[in-house]
Amino acid sequence: MTLSDPDARVPVPLLLALWKFLPSQCEDESFGLWLGERLGAPPLSLASWLISNSPTLGDGLAAALRYQRLLLDEAQSELRIGAQEASYRHQIGPPPFRAPSPAIEFGFLTFVQLAQRLTGTTIVPLRVRLRHAAPRDTTRHERWFGPRLEFGAADDELTLERAALDLEVVGADPALSRIVETHAAAALARLPEKSELRARVRSEIHALLRTGTPSVEAVCDRLKLSRRTLQRHLGASGTSFVEELDRARHELALRYLADPRVTLQEAAFLLGFSEVSAFHRAFQRWTGQTPKRFRERGP
Repeated sequence: MTLSDPDARVPVPLLLALWKFLPSQCEDESFGLWLGERLGAPPLSLASWLISNSPTLGDGLAAALRYQRLLLDEAQSELRIGAQEASYRHQIGPPPFRAPSPAIEFGFLTFVQLAQRLTGTTIVPLRVRLRHAAPRDTTRHERWFGPRLEFGAADDELTLERAALDLEVVGADPALSRIVETHAAAALARLPEKSELRARVRSEIHALLRTGTPSVEAVCDRLKLSRRTLQRHLGASGTSFVEELDRARHELALRYLADPRVTLQEAAFLLGFSEVSAFHRAFQRWTGQTPKRFRERGP
């Protein structure tokens, strides 16, 4: 069982589904902040162990990013360090895909909490950029992230003063740090090699969309693979056929809406939706806005 294996990874589709379902059961519109505030201490994870036992906050962040594939195969988060600023950009896969909004806010909040606890310093980000729309009340966001908040941004990004990376981690244990990093390196080495199968699946989905909603059987036929083999390989990469179909539609939708020659009705047809209303619902789920509004604002 997954829960009995300390190195097992929860399937990504299940994790994302939980982050979409749980906020619907909470009356607070900022579920990520609500959850982070109630937990108090950041949850135990490989990343928190690495940061907690590194010499400085910056060393810990760099270590956590070295092993981000243990969380998700397609993780592409990065730390950009300049002369005066350091920006952590969160990205769980090829743009434009991202974690659900509550997960982003929870992650940024728990990092700030962890950084403050480990360094004994009040750390307020220089700015925080979030891709989702602003909630009705941003008071708590400003309390944790400072006044320089940007919603509807191009990226999910948290920026600190460069000097914050040099803050010493209080109580860091060098011996424990070596043990944790050795374990992380071993776990990373055990992961299957990344393959081009995911890209091939996406390519076949793109080709089939013009004729309707592609089935997993149709893609398997084109790739000369059994359904079981395809699902096993995608699962090892932390994804599924349904997720790849959704991502392909999202990518193409952004491309079609950027072309004023393509009507909304044509875009829905080219994406394999039987009704324009279904396309509208999917697009709002992807972006938080209607196709018409997205086109009016521009990419």
